[in-house]
Amino acid sequence: MINVGLCFSKPLEGTTPLSHIETKYPVYIKFLDLMMKKGWRVWVLTRKTYLEKGVFDGGWEYLGNSQFQIVNSRIKMDLVYDKSGGTKFPPDEKLLRVANNRKFKVLCWDKWLEYQEIDKYMPKTYWVGEIANLGRILSQIKTDFVVVKPINGLKGKGIYIGPKEGALTFDYLKKYKQYITQEFVDTSGGLPPITSGRHDVRVVVINKKVVWAHVRVPPKGSYKANAAGGGVLREIDYEKEVPDSIKKIVEAVSADFYEKYDNPIYSLDFGMDKSGKPFIFEINDQIGFPRPGMKNGDIFLKELVANFESKLS
Repeated sequence: MINVGLCFSKPLEGTTPLSHIETKYPVYIKFLDLMMKKGWRVWVLTRKTYLEKGVFDGGWEYLGNSQFQIVNSRIKMDLVYDKSGGTKFPPDEKLLRVANNRKFKVLCWDKWLEYQEIDKYMPKTYWVGEIANLGRILSQIKTDFVVVKPINGLKGKGIYIGPKEGALTFDYLKKYKQYITQEFVDTSGGLPPITSGRHDVRVVVINKKVVWAHVRVPPKGSYKANAAGGGVLREIDYEKEVPDSIKKIVEAVSADFYEKYDNPIYSLDFGMDKSGKPFIFEINDQIGFPRPGMKNGDIFLKELVANFESKLS
Protein backbone atom coordinates (compact mmCIF):
# COMPACT_ATOMS: atom_id res chain seq x y z
CA MET A 1 0.00 0.00 0.00
CA ILE A 2 1.16 3.56 -0.73
CA ASN A 3 2.18 5.63 2.32
CA VAL A 4 1.60 9.39 2.10
CA GLY A 5 2.18 11.81 4.98
CA LEU A 6 2.10 15.44 6.11
CA CYS A 7 5.28 16.30 7.98
CA PHE A 8 5.42 18.88 10.80
CA SER A 9 7.95 19.52 13.59
CA LYS A 10 6.01 18.35 16.67
CA PRO A 11 7.42 15.70 19.02
CA LEU A 12 6.07 12.19 18.47
CA GLU A 13 3.70 11.92 21.42
CA GLY A 14 -0.02 11.70 22.12
CA THR A 15 -2.85 11.01 19.69
CA THR A 16 -3.65 14.56 18.51
CA PRO A 17 -0.96 15.42 15.94
CA LEU A 18 -3.03 18.27 14.46
CA SER A 19 -3.89 20.02 17.74
CA HIS A 20 -1.85 23.05 16.65
CA ILE A 21 -4.04 23.63 13.56
CA GLU A 22 -6.97 25.17 15.52
CA THR A 23 -9.65 26.80 13.27
CA LYS A 24 -8.51 25.04 10.09
CA TYR A 25 -8.63 21.59 11.66
CA PRO A 26 -11.77 20.50 9.72
CA VAL A 27 -10.05 21.42 6.44
CA TYR A 28 -7.04 19.27 7.28
CA ILE A 29 -9.31 16.36 8.22
CA LYS A 30 -11.14 16.70 4.90
CA PHE A 31 -7.76 16.60 3.17
CA LEU A 32 -6.74 13.42 4.99
CA ASP A 33 -10.11 11.86 4.11
CA LEU A 34 -9.62 12.70 0.41
CA MET A 35 -6.27 10.93 0.46
CA MET A 36 -7.75 7.88 2.19
CA LYS A 37 -10.35 7.65 -0.59
CA LYS A 38 -7.45 7.13 -3.02
CA GLY A 39 -6.61 3.94 -1.14
CA TRP A 40 -3.47 5.42 0.39
CA ARG A 41 -2.26 4.81 3.91
CA VAL A 42 -2.28 8.33 5.36
CA TRP A 43 0.06 9.67 8.03
CA VAL A 44 0.93 12.75 10.05
CA LEU A 45 4.68 12.81 10.58
CA THR A 46 7.36 14.76 12.38
CA ARG A 47 10.76 15.59 10.95
CA LYS A 48 12.17 14.73 14.39
CA THR A 49 11.79 10.98 13.68
CA TYR A 50 13.19 11.00 10.15
CA LEU A 51 16.06 8.54 9.64
CA GLU A 52 17.08 8.27 5.97
CA LYS A 53 16.00 6.88 2.61
CA GLY A 54 12.36 7.87 3.15
CA VAL A 55 12.08 6.04 6.49
CA PHE A 56 10.56 7.59 9.63
CA ASP A 57 10.97 6.01 13.06
CA GLY A 58 7.32 6.36 13.97
CA GLY A 59 4.38 8.64 13.18
CA TRP A 60 0.61 9.00 13.54
CA GLU A 61 -1.53 6.87 11.26
CA TYR A 62 -4.84 8.40 10.25
CA LEU A 63 -7.70 5.95 10.81
CA GLY A 64 -10.56 8.06 9.46
CA ASN A 65 -13.31 9.89 11.38
CA SER A 66 -10.73 12.31 12.87
CA GLN A 67 -9.00 9.44 14.69
CA PHE A 68 -5.25 8.82 14.85
CA GLN A 69 -3.05 6.16 16.38
CA ILE A 70 0.60 6.59 17.23
CA VAL A 71 2.91 4.05 15.61
CA ASN A 72 6.38 3.57 17.04
CA SER A 73 7.79 1.33 14.32
CA ARG A 74 9.62 2.33 11.16
CA ILE A 75 7.55 3.52 8.19
CA LYS A 76 8.80 3.80 4.61
CA MET A 77 7.05 6.77 3.00
CA ASP A 78 6.27 6.98 -0.70
CA LEU A 79 5.54 10.73 -0.57
CA VAL A 80 5.82 13.43 2.08
CA TYR A 81 4.19 16.86 2.03
CA ASP A 82 6.57 19.01 4.06
CA LYS A 83 4.79 21.42 6.40
CA SER A 84 7.80 22.04 8.67
CA GLY A 85 9.30 25.52 8.67
CA GLY A 86 12.94 26.32 7.96
CA THR A 87 15.42 24.25 5.98
CA LYS A 88 16.31 21.52 8.48
CA PHE A 89 13.96 19.25 6.52
CA PRO A 90 13.85 17.74 3.95
CA PRO A 91 17.44 16.56 3.54
CA ASP A 92 19.04 16.53 0.12
CA GLU A 93 18.65 12.87 -0.75
CA LYS A 94 17.13 11.09 -3.73
CA LEU A 95 15.29 8.33 -1.86
CA LEU A 96 12.93 10.72 -0.04
CA ARG A 97 10.12 11.84 -2.34
CA VAL A 98 8.82 15.21 -1.17
CA ALA A 99 5.93 17.19 -2.69
CA ASN A 100 8.11 20.31 -2.57
CA ASN A 101 11.70 19.26 -3.10
CA ARG A 102 14.60 20.69 -1.12
CA LYS A 103 15.83 22.87 -3.97
CA PHE A 104 12.51 24.69 -4.07
CA LYS A 105 12.28 25.00 -0.28
CA VAL A 106 15.75 26.56 -0.11
CA LEU A 107 14.65 29.07 -2.75
CA CYS A 108 11.56 30.04 -0.73
CA TRP A 109 13.53 30.39 2.51
CA ASP A 110 16.17 32.71 1.07
CA LYS A 111 14.80 36.06 -0.11
CA TRP A 112 18.06 36.89 -1.82
CA LEU A 113 17.84 33.71 -3.89
CA GLU A 114 14.24 34.62 -4.71
CA TYR A 115 15.38 37.96 -6.09
CA GLN A 116 18.09 36.34 -8.18
CA GLU A 117 15.49 33.95 -9.59
CA ILE A 118 12.70 36.43 -10.46
CA ASP A 119 14.32 39.86 -10.12
CA LYS A 120 12.42 41.41 -13.05
CA TYR A 121 9.14 40.94 -11.16
CA MET A 122 10.32 42.13 -7.73
CA PRO A 123 11.18 45.51 -6.18
CA LYS A 124 14.83 46.52 -6.65
CA THR A 125 16.69 44.57 -3.97
CA TYR A 126 20.16 44.91 -2.43
CA TRP A 127 22.24 42.44 -0.45
CA VAL A 128 23.06 43.69 3.07
CA GLY A 129 24.39 40.67 4.91
CA GLU A 130 25.08 41.64 8.52
CA ILE A 131 22.89 44.54 9.61
CA ALA A 132 26.03 46.60 10.36
CA ASN A 133 26.40 47.01 6.58
CA LEU A 134 23.01 48.67 6.19
CA GLY A 135 24.13 52.31 6.28
CA ARG A 136 26.45 51.86 3.32
CA ILE A 137 23.76 50.13 1.25
CA LEU A 138 20.94 52.61 2.00
CA SER A 139 22.70 55.36 0.06
CA GLN A 140 22.13 53.36 -3.14
CA ILE A 141 18.34 53.20 -2.72
CA LYS A 142 16.34 55.79 -4.65
CA THR A 143 13.05 55.69 -2.70
CA ASP A 144 12.62 57.74 0.50
CA PHE A 145 11.09 54.74 2.25
CA VAL A 146 12.83 51.37 2.39
CA VAL A 147 12.11 47.79 3.35
CA VAL A 148 14.69 45.85 5.37
CA LYS A 149 14.04 42.16 6.01
CA PRO A 150 15.94 39.05 7.08
CA ILE A 151 16.56 36.66 4.22
CA ASN A 152 14.83 33.80 6.08
CA GLY A 153 12.18 35.48 8.23
CA LEU A 154 8.61 34.39 8.80
CA LYS A 155 5.29 36.06 9.72
CA GLY A 156 6.66 39.57 9.20
CA LYS A 157 9.10 39.29 12.10
CA GLY A 158 12.24 41.43 12.03
CA ILE A 159 11.06 43.55 9.08
CA TYR A 160 11.46 47.32 8.94
CA ILE A 161 9.31 49.42 6.58
CA GLY A 162 9.65 53.18 6.75
CA PRO A 163 11.92 56.20 6.16
CA LYS A 164 15.59 55.51 5.46
CA GLU A 165 16.77 57.23 8.62
CA GLY A 166 14.58 55.06 10.79
CA ALA A 167 16.12 51.92 9.31
CA LEU A 168 19.42 52.67 11.03
CA THR A 169 17.94 52.80 14.54
CA PHE A 170 15.39 49.98 14.24
CA ASP A 171 15.75 47.15 16.76
CA TYR A 172 16.43 44.19 14.49
CA LEU A 173 16.01 40.69 15.88
CA LYS A 174 19.37 39.21 16.81
CA LYS A 175 18.39 35.70 15.76
CA TYR A 176 18.45 36.77 12.12
CA LYS A 177 22.01 37.16 10.84
CA GLN A 178 21.61 38.17 7.21
CA TYR A 179 19.41 40.82 5.61
CA ILE A 180 18.38 42.36 2.31
CA THR A 181 16.94 45.81 1.67
CA GLN A 182 14.47 46.84 -1.03
CA GLU A 183 13.07 49.92 -2.64
CA PHE A 184 9.65 50.67 -1.17
CA VAL A 185 6.57 49.93 -3.28
CA ASP A 186 3.72 52.25 -2.31
CA THR A 187 0.52 50.20 -2.59
CA SER A 188 -1.71 52.89 -1.03
CA GLY A 189 -3.36 53.54 -4.41
CA GLY A 190 -5.12 50.21 -4.04
CA LEU A 191 -5.81 47.43 -6.49
CA PRO A 192 -9.16 48.08 -8.20
CA PRO A 193 -11.64 46.46 -7.95
CA ILE A 194 -10.24 44.40 -5.08
CA THR A 195 -9.29 47.11 -2.59
CA SER A 196 -8.76 50.87 -2.45
CA GLY A 197 -5.75 51.06 -0.13
CA ARG A 198 -2.60 49.28 1.02
CA HIS A 199 -2.66 45.58 0.27
CA ASP A 200 -1.01 42.46 -0.84
CA VAL A 201 -2.65 39.78 -2.96
CA ARG A 202 -1.73 36.14 -2.48
CA VAL A 203 -2.30 33.62 -5.27
CA VAL A 204 -1.83 29.92 -4.58
CA VAL A 205 -0.43 27.84 -7.45
CA ILE A 206 -0.77 24.07 -7.69
CA ASN A 207 -0.27 22.04 -10.86
CA LYS A 208 0.68 25.21 -12.76
CA LYS A 209 -2.65 26.93 -12.11
CA VAL A 210 -4.10 29.29 -9.53
CA VAL A 211 -6.45 27.38 -7.22
CA TRP A 212 -7.10 29.99 -4.55
CA ALA A 213 -6.51 33.71 -4.05
CA HIS A 214 -7.03 36.29 -1.33
CA VAL A 215 -6.27 39.89 -0.53
CA ARG A 216 -4.71 40.96 2.77
CA VAL A 217 -5.17 44.49 4.05
CA PRO A 218 -2.96 45.86 6.87
CA PRO A 219 -4.42 47.54 9.95
CA LYS A 220 -4.60 51.34 9.87
CA GLY A 221 -1.16 52.92 10.12
CA SER A 222 0.70 49.70 9.30
CA TYR A 223 2.43 48.47 6.18
CA LYS A 224 2.32 44.79 7.15
CA ALA A 225 -0.67 42.89 5.83
CA ASN A 226 0.19 39.43 7.17
CA ALA A 227 -2.19 37.79 9.63
CA ALA A 228 0.40 37.82 12.42
CA GLY A 229 0.58 41.62 12.07
CA GLY A 230 -3.18 42.09 12.24
CA GLY A 231 -3.93 42.02 8.52
CA VAL A 232 -7.47 41.26 7.39
CA LEU A 233 -7.82 38.44 4.84
CA ARG A 234 -10.59 38.19 2.26
CA GLU A 235 -10.98 35.52 -0.40
CA ILE A 236 -11.22 36.89 -3.96
CA ASP A 237 -12.21 35.54 -7.36
CA TYR A 238 -8.96 35.19 -9.28
CA GLU A 239 -10.50 35.07 -12.75
CA LYS A 240 -12.91 37.99 -12.25
CA GLU A 241 -11.05 40.33 -9.90
CA VAL A 242 -7.29 39.97 -10.39
CA PRO A 243 -5.82 42.26 -13.09
CA ASP A 244 -4.37 40.77 -16.27
CA SER A 245 -0.99 42.33 -15.46
CA ILE A 246 -0.71 40.04 -12.43
CA LYS A 247 -2.08 37.03 -14.30
CA LYS A 248 0.62 37.38 -16.98
CA ILE A 249 3.35 37.26 -14.34
CA VAL A 250 1.73 34.28 -12.61
CA GLU A 251 1.55 32.42 -15.92
CA ALA A 252 5.22 33.06 -16.70
CA VAL A 253 6.50 32.16 -13.24
CA SER A 254 4.31 29.07 -12.87
CA ALA A 255 5.39 27.65 -16.24
CA ASP A 256 9.05 28.12 -15.29
CA PHE A 257 8.70 26.67 -11.77
CA TYR A 258 6.64 23.69 -12.98
CA GLU A 259 9.54 22.44 -15.07
CA LYS A 260 12.44 23.59 -12.92
CA TYR A 261 11.16 22.50 -9.49
CA ASP A 262 9.04 19.38 -10.18
CA ASN A 263 5.55 20.91 -10.06
CA PRO A 264 5.82 22.68 -6.68
CA ILE A 265 3.03 23.88 -4.36
CA TYR A 266 3.43 27.56 -3.46
CA SER A 267 2.00 31.04 -3.33
CA LEU A 268 3.07 34.40 -4.74
CA ASP A 269 2.44 37.67 -2.89
CA PHE A 270 1.78 40.71 -5.08
CA GLY A 271 1.36 44.43 -4.58
CA MET A 272 0.56 47.14 -7.13
CA ASP A 273 2.16 50.57 -7.06
CA LYS A 274 0.36 53.84 -7.80
CA SER A 275 1.27 53.65 -11.49
CA GLY A 276 -0.49 50.30 -11.79
CA LYS A 277 2.65 48.17 -11.98
CA PRO A 278 2.51 44.87 -10.05
CA PHE A 279 5.43 43.48 -8.07
CA ILE A 280 6.04 40.10 -6.45
CA PHE A 281 6.97 40.55 -2.80
CA GLU A 282 7.59 36.92 -1.84
CA ILE A 283 7.38 33.27 -2.82
CA ASN A 284 6.02 30.99 -0.08
CA ASP A 285 6.22 27.21 0.12
CA GLN A 286 4.44 27.03 3.49
CA ILE A 287 0.85 27.71 2.44
CA GLY A 288 -1.80 28.25 5.07
CA PHE A 289 -4.85 26.17 4.20
CA PRO A 290 -8.15 27.98 3.47
CA ARG A 291 -10.51 28.52 6.38
CA PRO A 292 -13.64 26.35 6.57
CA GLY A 293 -16.35 27.62 4.22
CA MET A 294 -14.08 29.44 1.76
CA LYS A 295 -15.36 29.03 -1.81
CA ASN A 296 -12.19 27.59 -3.30
CA GLY A 297 -11.29 25.41 -0.33
CA ASP A 298 -12.39 22.16 -2.01
CA ILE A 299 -10.60 23.06 -5.24
CA PHE A 300 -7.41 23.71 -3.25
CA LEU A 301 -7.60 20.29 -1.56
CA LYS A 302 -8.46 18.37 -4.73
CA GLU A 303 -5.55 19.93 -6.60
CA LEU A 304 -3.23 19.02 -3.73
CA VAL A 305 -4.32 15.40 -4.04
CA ALA A 306 -3.88 15.57 -7.83
CA ASN A 307 -0.38 16.95 -7.30
CA PHE A 308 0.44 14.00 -5.04
CA GLU A 309 -0.96 11.54 -7.59
CA SER A 310 1.29 12.99 -10.30
CA LYS A 311 4.32 12.34 -8.11
CA LEU A 312 3.29 8.81 -7.17
CA SER A 313 2.68 7.64 -10.74
